[in-house]
Amino acid sequence: MIRTARRMMLRVSVFAAMAGVLLVPRYEALGQDTPASKVSASTDYRSPFGVVTSPDGKTVYATDQTGGRLSILDAAKRTARGEIALRGRPQGLALSKDGSTLYVAEHGASSVAVIDTNKQAITSRITVGLWPTAVAIADKSKRLYVGNQDRDSISVVDLSQNPAKVIKEVAVVREPSCVAVTPDEKHIVVTNLMALGRGTDPTLSAEVSIISTDTLAPATGVKLPPGSTMVPGVCVSPNGKWAYVVHGLGRFNLPITQLERGWVNTFGLSIIDIANGSRLATMLLDDLTQGAADPHSVVCSQDGTRLWITHTGVHEVSSIDIGLVHGLLEGKVPEELASLKDGSQANIWVQVQQNRDRIADLENDLTALYIAGAIRRFRSGGTGPRGLALSPDGQNLFVANYFSGSVAVLDASTGSLQGNISLGTQPEPDSVRLGATIFHDATHAFQRWHSCASCHANEGRIDGLRWDFLGDGIGNPKDTLSLLHFDKTEPMNRRATMQSARACAKNGLESTNMIVPTEKDVEDLFAYLISLRPVPSPHLTPEGKLTEAAERGKSLFDGKASCVRCHPAPYYTDNKMHNVGVLSPNEPDGRYDTPSLLESYRTAPYLHDGRALTLKDVLTENNSEKKHGAADSLNEQEIDDLVAYLLSL
Repeated sequence: MIRTARRMMLRVSVFAAMAGVLLVPRYEALGQDTPASKVSASTDYRSPFGVVTSPDGKTVYATDQTGGRLSILDAAKRTARGEIALRGRPQGLALSKDGSTLYVAEHGASSVAVIDTNKQAITSRITVGLWPTAVAIADKSKRLYVGNQDRDSISVVDLSQNPAKVIKEVAVVREPSCVAVTPDEKHIVVTNLMALGRGTDPTLSAEVSIISTDTLAPATGVKLPPGSTMVPGVCVSPNGKWAYVVHGLGRFNLPITQLERGWVNTFGLSIIDIANGSRLATMLLDDLTQGAADPHSVVCSQDGTRLWITHTGVHEVSSIDIGLVHGLLEGKVPEELASLKDGSQANIWVQVQQNRDRIADLENDLTALYIAGAIRRFRSGGTGPRGLALSPDGQNLFVANYFSGSVAVLDASTGSLQGNISLGTQPEPDSVRLGATIFHDATHAFQRWHSCASCHANEGRIDGLRWDFLGDGIGNPKDTLSLLHFDKTEPMNRRATMQSARACAKNGLESTNMIVPTEKDVEDLFAYLISLRPVPSPHLTPEGKLTEAAERGKSLFDGKASCVRCHPAPYYTDNKMHNVGVLSPNEPDGRYDTPSLLESYRTAPYLHDGRALTLKDVLTENNSEKKHGAADSLNEQEIDDLVAYLLSL
């Protein structure tokens, strides 16, 4: 009997996150005054992130994030051929059609490295945003499109100029994570990593941005289903009609219960109609009793009939018969499939055939792809798969297994492991590295429904949603908190339900992930969490200093506005409970733990339930009781200056 999960709930806990998580090299304790160049300090660990293959299939290029290198690998001999030192934490990469030029996003270094693949040397650098994440080439129009995580924008680079030059910057929604160009080069499709909106909005979700390359006008937004966030990957079909997007899908409007039924976090594949700027369907990649946690990258076969997807959290690759799926969405249901029942009723595909409005139900159905025989999952050949590339002949998959320090070679048809290409010597992991592995590992959760990283992207930050945990009652959802300085901001959680950071780490594995961890697991996870440090704000000057407005804001923060009373440096919290006049029906005392203000620029929405979209909203429309220090005494210019300072922390 086919069992369909109609109501599935949601997300995870004080730990969870997905793809795009970047580890600080050697896990150094980076202070706020650490220059971007220092973020690229070399490390002993090798951590492949992005991967591409040469047109002849003989060479594989992989970015090594913690190593700060580009690794050049021999596909046939399955050995490392060479490497090139890079700046920052190298992330996305793209290869020109003729294979002669490679472009690499140097995250944290404000640049894209331009590499001559024949000379195996960097020939120039293109200045872009501070945190470039993804790059995509339009060969015919001689353009490069670069996602700027810090600016929420796409830099459009004219490659015909010498040197190459940014000719425009197009705004997108939030933290662009992946960029794809249609074959006719008329559109670019951008995934925004997480949702941007008020936490109190029940329809809150991440969007996919579509930009016309003719006008380079503001992007068209295509919303994913409510609760969608952690959106790291997209690819475009060979005919240019469809964009395939992988993402998390949390049930954040319900209390966090019934993990064993997939009622917290699920993970989806959404099909976007590029020309129409609309979403055709979203289907779940999980099965009935096993989550497909943290999908990261997706690639399409040259004939457009098959997709492959990496799942960072469960160390797997999914193979999707997308040709079959499109047929089913058009109502072409094979007789054998039509005969299968969902209990006493017709299965979901027959329902879609009979009523196209039922396509919306696919995003809640844990069996749809499986009963259709449209999905297979197999091991990735390592731990923590991120980037994915298909060989030019379509025979092999190259999978960047982050924590294994190697690129696996898989048979694209069967998923069988053909071999591994090591990026270099990989030392025994220390406690922090082991903890980072646990943090991103959904096999450390019951039925693999989520990892800590599923809700805490970008090295333990946030997902932009709020969750209703049961530890402080029910019906009082809370905004996801950043885990920076985990052990310096006790007590833990908005209602200070836990006094100890270590106990909170253990509780995350026991209560949220529903496992019985070993003491070693807890110690390693805790070691990773307390290693997390803020990175320099992109709102600082290029020299790492406060702007003039932020300097004025600092004076207000320390003086007239009286913010420092509850938010003293260095952690910008007094570790106490306060009522700041932001009340919830189930918590009439209004008392919440003072949050740290570090990295406020990247943690919207704000306040305990995410009701404030911006920091200015916190100080103005959410200060009717005049309890946010003396912010009520500030004029509009002073408010703006104070916000400028907060954004610099």
